[in-house]
Amino acid sequence: MTKSTLTDVKLRNLKPDGRARIEIWDSQLPGFGVRVSQTGTKSFILLYRMFGRPRRMTLGRYPKLSLAEARVAAREAMNAVANDVDPQADTKIKVKPGEPAPSKTETRSKHRLDKVIAEFVIKHCQRNNRASTAHETARVLNAHLTSQWPARDIRKIEKSDIHGLLDDLVEAGKPSAANHALAAIRKFFNWCVERGYIDTSPCLGIKSPTKAVSRSRVLNDQELAKIWQASFEVGAPFGSIVRLLLTTGQRRSEVGSLRWENIDMDEALWTLPAEHNKSGRIHSVPLTKIALAELKSVSKSSEIFVFPSLRSPTRCFSGFSKCKIRLDALSGVTDWTLHDLRRTVATGLASMKVPPYIVEKLLNHSSGSFSGVAGVYNRFEYREEIRDALHSWEQHITNLLAQEEAL
Repeated sequence: MTKSTLTDVKLRNLKPDGRARIEIWDSQLPGFGVRVSQTGTKSFILLYRMFGRPRRMTLGRYPKLSLAEARVAAREAMNAVANDVDPQADTKIKVKPGEPAPSKTETRSKHRLDKVIAEFVIKHCQRNNRASTAHETARVLNAHLTSQWPARDIRKIEKSDIHGLLDDLVEAGKPSAANHALAAIRKFFNWCVERGYIDTSPCLGIKSPTKAVSRSRVLNDQELAKIWQASFEVGAPFGSIVRLLLTTGQRRSEVGSLRWENIDMDEALWTLPAEHNKSGRIHSVPLTKIALAELKSVSKSSEIFVFPSLRSPTRCFSGFSKCKIRLDALSGVTDWTLHDLRRTVATGLASMKVPPYIVEKLLNHSSGSFSGVAGVYNRFEYREEIRDALHSWEQHITNLLAQEEAL
């Protein structure tokens, strides 16, 4: 595979092989390149993975499409992929076994499910939601709708279909996932009604399959030490993610989608842009010695994400469930979630007499001390106070590990 930084000079000077087409891949933008046919036609191309399957996309011919325009088109396509939206949603769709093949009319229909979901994510989620929310909505819809009926006409999806997929999730022991799925699916079909694609939502009148229960699980010191030690046995990248969750107190989605561009090693600071965190505000997280060492030890296999997907360097890590099962088996600690680590950090800091407003600032909460008028006018970052609190928490973890080794 030939890699080079593509420039207009290089593109103009590219000559055809005469025997076979050649492909040159851009070293600056992964997956982006140019193909030169035997006759000399130059076309910009993009390689990416969608649901684990490699896809190839032709962006346009050079010089009709300039290099700058092609780069923009490639980045837009990869942004769609990062949100689980196939930029080629209308082509090469494979039908699930047992699902009747769509007719040519249905394939081209504007009511085709996978096509409408892609449109919903781009026109509604990406415009009105934070990037993390748009990504999660796309993931849920593709996991529960696109994977089931990619070619089905949305007008033919009935209430019984929705009940069926919710029942399957509950029976599989995933009641919370069923509630989240219904919320995303309901939002999607309400949008379809607004757009005039359907007259009535098939979710109308469907209640949440299970009652939402607020969790209160906090890991004790022994459990914390066992999980920390087992995280090394699980290996990278999941083990590193767990340790960063415990040393920063941030959300699973934020650590899992951590980007190199947001880390300042010299200042020992991680800055989350407003579009990459739940609060919708810029949030700075001081990094302790352990957190910094963890980041420096990570193999930089992606130019974008600290923890890329095992399938594609342009997507963030997503294999939490399987890795969590292995971590439970190795640690012997059960009945906990990764989000419980965040609650454990907050509770631990409170037990150390760290002021509540410092804990809230670390967690990037807009309630409590920073709700209402207080939140509007108090813009102080408390960065050094948060750094001191995290150093104390890091020392607590270090002491726990030393005690475990001494036993």
